[in-house]
Amino acid sequence: MMRLKPQSPLLPAVALLTATASCDRPQEDVAAPPAVTIRDSAGIEIVESHAPEWDEGDAWAVATEPSVVISGYRGAGQPPDSSHLVWSVADVAPLSDGRIAVLSGREKKLFLFEPSGEFAGSIGREGRGPGEFAYPQHLQVLPGDTLVVWDFMYGSVAHFTPSGELLKSWRVDVGRLMTSLEKWNRRLPESIQLPSTGGSFFVAAHLAPLGFYPPSPYRSPIEYYRIDSLYVAHPFGRWDEREHIYEPGIPASVPFPPEAHLVVGGSPVSVYITNGDDYEVHQFSDTGTLRRIVRRNADPIPITASDIERWKEGWERRNAEYSWEPWDAVMAELPPREFRPAVVGLLVDSEGYLWVSDRKDATTSEWSVFDATGRWLGTLELPLQRVEWIGEDLILGIREDADTGVEVVEGYRLSR
Repeated sequence: MMRLKPQSPLLPAVALLTATASCDRPQEDVAAPPAVTIRDSAGIEIVESHAPEWDEGDAWAVATEPSVVISGYRGAGQPPDSSHLVWSVADVAPLSDGRIAVLSGREKKLFLFEPSGEFAGSIGREGRGPGEFAYPQHLQVLPGDTLVVWDFMYGSVAHFTPSGELLKSWRVDVGRLMTSLEKWNRRLPESIQLPSTGGSFFVAAHLAPLGFYPPSPYRSPIEYYRIDSLYVAHPFGRWDEREHIYEPGIPASVPFPPEAHLVVGGSPVSVYITNGDDYEVHQFSDTGTLRRIVRRNADPIPITASDIERWKEGWERRNAEYSWEPWDAVMAELPPREFRPAVVGLLVDSEGYLWVSDRKDATTSEWSVFDATGRWLGTLELPLQRVEWIGEDLILGIREDADTGVEVVEGYRLSR
């Protein structure tokens, strides 16, 4: 326990004399500390925000009730309609006409819905041929509303019109990808990390050797690479995957694990990466040149005992009932986990603003907004835990019922 040194009995008198003397002098205006400090470090701009740029009247606002709701569960023998198609959602994005595309990993289809939530049609089916999906993983909506679906494990990359016509289908050349990564002495990852522009994509190459049994807790080192259309690998530095524990017979998961996050967006295109443990985001060009480091002064969020209990309940809902005594015993031997990670998610909206998630709970999340120069504008509370897309005036995300597992796609109006 920290003990405070007793104050000298002279200090109150000194303070009183100082205060009295200051009253005799004219008051001087004290300049407020700057909201942001910007400095150069070896040619890299570091932007550190201490206070939000928004004044009270400038702050953006998010509606408290959804304007878009697409929900339901499709049981055996039930017909496809707007209330029975949303489950195992992999991605969500709107089209220019207001319709909303929902990619379902379980149904192996891309569903389209009207803004009212009415079912408008489906694209694709299960399979491994042109226009078919084994396990669709990513959705892109390109200019002109071309819909691009990326399949898991370097499967097909299918381009569709909004009416469902297959424009083209291609596959990642795994041989060329392996050759590209071998130049950096890196193993081929299981699947792509994230689609990017012009048919390029990101991969996360693992650095731990095969058969390596890590200590606990452990974050596996990775390196991000952008693979361009000529299969040239552009490196984006070394980061750390999600933290786990590795002990026989117990869950490897830990509550509130730090992990790296990567997102692409803006014009010109920027790549944003954070390691999650510190409030720091690196902004790169699409070829891997570090442009800027974005930081924000933020108080850490403590992990409470009730947080741990809710996390255990969520783990059991997704897996099975578990007797936590062995897990508790292992965790008790590890360094204490006092605070949540500083950053738990990244998004770039359609207007090029960076959204950094400071906190995610069961039904809500908190996001700080930064402009293209790295300045912190302000922070918003969103009525969604999982946010998938942010546009000029609409936020799309997914809410999951904790008891039934039913997924609901919701859209909330954003006033800038």
